[in-house]
Amino acid sequence: MTGTTHADPTEAIADIARSYGERAAALDAAAFIALYDDGIVVHDLFSPEPIVGIDVWRAQVDHWFGDVTSEDTNVARIGPLTIHASGDLATAFGRVRYGILGQDGTERYGMWNRLTWVLRRDGDAWRIVHEHTSVSLDAESGQPVLG
Repeated sequence: MTGTTHADPTEAIADIARSYGERAAALDAAAFIALYDDGIVVHDLFSPEPIVGIDVWRAQVDHWFGDVTSEDTNVARIGPLTIHASGDLATAFGRVRYGILGQDGTERYGMWNRLTWVLRRDGDAWRIVHEHTSVSLDAESGQPVLG
């Protein structure tokens, strides 16, 4: 499923959020990339410059998924989203847990990110046209709060 055909945009975007996590866990880069518009612009926590275009984003996703060993489970679990939709445009924002689980289910690496999406309806399906992830900073130390 590359998109959703729900009449209700909120349900369609909630399905995208579920698919995001499922496809990341399956390390299915092609299916994961299918959630995005060809003109995607990503402001990623780990990239100082915007990632522009589906081919550049695909290379980043391939690198991300390629770093996960066959013994581990990739986690990209999106929490509850606040979704606002009007016509063919929507925004969604919330938090996402990125992590790596070992074979025994313990988290070897993990962090919370703030997540914002802008989505556009493309025929019957919604696609992510903009993604922004960030973390909070500790007010005293200025260090990122990842936990």
